[in-house]
Amino acid sequence: MVNKISDGFPRSNNLEWLRLIFALQVVVSHTISHLQPDLGIAGFIYYFPGVPAFFFVSGFLIYSSYLNAPGRRYFENRVLRLYPGLVMVTIGAAMVVLIAQGWSSLLDNAPIFLLWFVAQITIGQAYNPEIFRSVGIGVINGSLWTITTELLFYLVVPVIVWMEKRFRFVVITLSAVSFIIYSIGPVIFSWNVYRSKSAYDVIALTPLAWGWMFGVGIIAVKYYSYIRRWIVYFPVLCIPVFIMIYYGDGVFFRPSGNRLGFFYFVCYTALVLWFAFWLPYIKLGFDFSYGAYIWHAPILNLLLVLQIPSAAVAITLTLFLSGLSWYFVEKPMLKLKHQSLRPV
Repeated sequence: MVNKISDGFPRSNNLEWLRLIFALQVVVSHTISHLQPDLGIAGFIYYFPGVPAFFFVSGFLIYSSYLNAPGRRYFENRVLRLYPGLVMVTIGAAMVVLIAQGWSSLLDNAPIFLLWFVAQITIGQAYNPEIFRSVGIGVINGSLWTITTELLFYLVVPVIVWMEKRFRFVVITLSAVSFIIYSIGPVIFSWNVYRSKSAYDVIALTPLAWGWMFGVGIIAVKYYSYIRRWIVYFPVLCIPVFIMIYYGDGVFFRPSGNRLGFFYFVCYTALVLWFAFWLPYIKLGFDFSYGAYIWHAPILNLLLVLQIPSAAVAITLTLFLSGLSWYFVEKPMLKLKHQSLRPV
């Protein structure tokens, strides 16, 4: 039987700091890559990618939230967290296209703009019309593919909890199946389904490919009472992490990019837990992580359109807009949320 976990991990933790660090990792790596690839940057940031860490933390927190606030409240909280900011960034991305192509583009392609807008604010964030591909990077907000994956995971969580009442090891089983798809999917699902997109490219927008990373997060929260006994020793995992950085490769040991190897990912996320729950709690009075993540790609496209290839300007504008998003959009909406994680 699935029980509430209000006596599990402490609510006062450093996960907000970690989410901000993960978002900044994505922002900085994309900014350097697209604007100033010759600038040079410390290679170590690529060994601690933000997206896999986000998936792990989502598995940890969203599963916990559902157990403590199931049903309607769970879905209301998810909508309030994601969609207000998503609507605003979609408007901002549309403005970037209009700056690049003029209002005539909107008038001549109104149905395409409307379809794209609806896709962005529902569950089709990966949709990028042909007419947008001449703007900047070529993808107006490519980072939002992870939002599609997150949303699908949110829908799956209630099903997982329901299945757990009937099958004890459902999370481990589903995670194993997902890891198999993640490992061999690029080979066995390689046929094209749309232009240059393979079947696996479509699967890779769903938890079928990334679900095992969410699953590790769920397993971590389910067994946190055991994990916390050993968490003080987790920094020793830096040793295998550094070994894999120098020598690791393949689906078990790959140390960089979103497609991390299994053992590297486990060590990486163990260090995340140590940072979150063992280091002294430091309160963060704001949460710019979501805003920075969703706004940085439109900013990069805008600077490319304006021919201002400055990483410093991009990061500054991204932080500025993420601040506006937090204080004027996200934070007011979050006040409407029901409390779903109870303090210990």
